[in-house]
Amino acid sequence: MKKLFLIPLTFLFIVSLVNAQDVADLKKKIQAMNDESAQKMVSGDVAAMWAIYSDDVISMPSYEPMLRGIDACKESYKKMFESGMKMTAFKSVVTDIIDAGDYVVDIGTYKISMSVPGMDMPWDDHGKYMTIWEKQDDGSLKIKVETWNTDTNPWEEMQKMQPPPPPAKDEHEGHNH
Repeated sequence: MKKLFLIPLTFLFIVSLVNAQDVADLKKKIQAMNDESAQKMVSGDVAAMWAIYSDDVISMPSYEPMLRGIDACKESYKKMFESGMKMTAFKSVVTDIIDAGDYVVDIGTYKISMSVPGMDMPWDDHGKYMTIWEKQDDGSLKIKVETWNTDTNPWEEMQKMQPPPPPAKDEHEGHNH
């Protein structure tokens, strides 16, 4: 009886090892794709960057409305580029991978630096992201959904730039006791 119990248990153990290896391989593959995409963004090779996006991609950037479709994403990126903003550095780190059948969920962190017209210093940001990749018939992956948001609270940053409030007047000032 014990031998019969060990056979399914051994099978489950082997399957879990294979799945762990598959997820580790996916993590390496996606990290390499993210690194390549970041390099393309910084170099300005946006045409090549869009090759990993599905035509019906949904993008949910920080502080902007949701974008539906690759054309809407391209237009948003074009407006940012035309404003004079230039990405000078970008790095993402895959922290978690969830293999969900036809999709792979990529969760991670990012650091970005941009030059902005009128600012002497670069604008630096860091935060987290989630990308849902769709598995293609040829084994490749395409971005189906993406979202990211900053770890930096812009309202706190703006408050730091405000002049300090004037000192409070002493309530007893000018009173004779």
